[in-house]
Amino acid sequence: MGRSKGAGKRSLLQKNILLANAVLAIGMAGSMINPAKADDSNDAAPATAKDETQQLAPVQVTGKKDQGFAPVSVETGPYRGLDALDVPATVNVVTREVMDAQGDTGLYDALRNVAGVSRQQLSGLAYDNLSIRGIPLDNRASYYFNGVLPIDNNIWMPMEDKERVEVLKGASALYYGFAAPAGIVNMVTKRAGTEPVTSVSALGDSHGSVGVAVDISRRFGTNDQFGVRVNAMDEHVDTPIDGDHGYRKFVSAALDWKVNSKLKLQYDLEHIETSIVEQAGITPLAAKNGVISLPGLPDPTKLLVSGDKPTKASATTQLLRADYAISDNWSANFSLGQSITGRDRWAWVFQKYNVATGAGTLQASQQNGQMYENKIVRLEVNGDVKTGSIHHDITLGVSQDWLYQPDFTTNFFTAAQNIYDPIDITKLTPSGTPKQFFAQHVRNSGAYLYDRIDLTPKWQFVAGVRRSEYMTSQAGTPSSDISHTSPSGSVIYKLTPAASVYASYVEALESAGSAPVTASNANQILPAAVSKQEEVGVRTRFANNTLVSVALFNIKQASADTNADNLFVLDGNARYRGVEFSVQGDLTRDISFIGSATYIDAKQIDSSDPTLLGKTPENTPHVTTSLFAEYRVPLVAGLSFNAGMYYIGPRPVNSADQAYIGGYTLYTAGARYATRIFGKRVSLQANLENATNKRYWSATGSSQIGEGLSRTLELSSTIEF
Repeated sequence: MGRSKGAGKRSLLQKNILLANAVLAIGMAGSMINPAKADDSNDAAPATAKDETQQLAPVQVTGKKDQGFAPVSVETGPYRGLDALDVPATVNVVTREVMDAQGDTGLYDALRNVAGVSRQQLSGLAYDNLSIRGIPLDNRASYYFNGVLPIDNNIWMPMEDKERVEVLKGASALYYGFAAPAGIVNMVTKRAGTEPVTSVSALGDSHGSVGVAVDISRRFGTNDQFGVRVNAMDEHVDTPIDGDHGYRKFVSAALDWKVNSKLKLQYDLEHIETSIVEQAGITPLAAKNGVISLPGLPDPTKLLVSGDKPTKASATTQLLRADYAISDNWSANFSLGQSITGRDRWAWVFQKYNVATGAGTLQASQQNGQMYENKIVRLEVNGDVKTGSIHHDITLGVSQDWLYQPDFTTNFFTAAQNIYDPIDITKLTPSGTPKQFFAQHVRNSGAYLYDRIDLTPKWQFVAGVRRSEYMTSQAGTPSSDISHTSPSGSVIYKLTPAASVYASYVEALESAGSAPVTASNANQILPAAVSKQEEVGVRTRFANNTLVSVALFNIKQASADTNADNLFVLDGNARYRGVEFSVQGDLTRDISFIGSATYIDAKQIDSSDPTLLGKTPENTPHVTTSLFAEYRVPLVAGLSFNAGMYYIGPRPVNSADQAYIGGYTLYTAGARYATRIFGKRVSLQANLENATNKRYWSATGSSQIGEGLSRTLELSSTIEF
């Protein structure tokens, strides 16, 4: 199957290129007819007539003017609505403008701009398994929808309907309860703004993918009290791997209603469907004399698995929120949400191979009927109180999450394969005894108090405490019922109105993760453990809105590893210490950029296995850096170019540091052109991913290695009505 796809790809690519060239020709003609009127957006800043003929503002897809590459506020956890300078924690925000310039279509596309983020275990073909600062995120408890509802990350996450993606680094259990100390990833959806939006986009890439997306936004009612934002996409996907194709589609709706001057209601719905063949992960061989020999990098365009056995997944997320103004100084909000992800999965690993010849065994795991359900109820009260000359901004809240996963059975199959010279897999041989996963129930509840105290115009103290209860039950594994009181505190000093420095301490009951599918206790959630974090940071915002942040962090967390009995268990503590830098905003009037860098010194500080002491935890790079910039050509209205560089250093494949995957640098390049055709705004865009077509190992961890994807040219054309 993998050998017969080239002609189909070429015909689709030719159609995409012909379409793009035709629209580009029309667009250029339109701009020559009336270049001075290429953009008359009401969202654009006032300009002189000369400026209007030289510079076209980037095409906006939101209902209001955003802040460019640099955020002004934060919308995650207890910091919702705060100026970034007032947040005593590392929070990185990827804005809509950054995602538009890069043509981001998946979660990692956006998060590669965030310091310390790397892939974990998988290549990212089907979904994005991620870690932050070397600590794996929990796919069931680390990803949030509009800052409230935990959603399952075992499916592709569309970015077309997101206004921004935020990462709250480090221990975050004060607000969210049981979660990995790596941090929280929050996806904020687009909502209806003051300006109507109607846009249609055609999508395609150099491998033959083709699709269409729409974005519609309206406010209506006598006082514009109703708002509707609808996004949808349907795409046939041809991946960079020959013989691997499928589809991804979604529809979302964001509704809001200003009932009166006191009450506001919001409702969000997102439904996703995907089908894709998962490429095989590579299982590292057993160590000999303390060293693991890794295979050479295979051809990334070759499919190692059966092309007719895709993983099919769907997810439906619903969230209702009510905000009520009790008085001028007090307000309350109530949230109720549910997210259900279902999968019929074919997972593949390549194992027991000869490093020299590449001959080995392919193991397939068929897991039909997987389902992950997350539900939440949260009630929160916010108020301003004065005690003498001291001002208090108080948050009181209670929340309860339910996570449920029903029974399913894993059936195993094997086939002979060669990693360097793959053959078509037409027959699988049943192997071993089917494995039963028993239904799992988790309840994560808590009550929290958060007080932001303005001691003086320059000094601010933030104190918080949470009482958490975490309960799990699953047949065949020990039940858990743990309660813990977690304190936190931070201090902020305003050096100037545009610069602040902070120090914080957080202690939390957090997750050590779930057992990987390769472990004997696959998918079992480990008991809760206490993590501790100290952080010191400084931020400043320049006159051009550029935001610069530097932070020093030290995290101590319970560590988990697969032991000699192939059980994934808590096995000591690891310490993650480092420095992080980020900058985003405008370098000049015509150049916007976002950059980051992280240095991490991570090591195992205690363990029941003395050979692990002092070793770097698996998949932890010492250095990650990223830089992306967009240049808007002053002399050609609507034309811009961009380029990106993303570096991730070498990473150990296991916690014994018995082998490392190499570091790599990926480059991207792109161009956008916007004009008007018959009064309609039209934009054309091309983005080149992995521009140098580099071969590289993209991820490791959980007894697997994932290979990066080859070069892809992504094309899109958008018309706004």
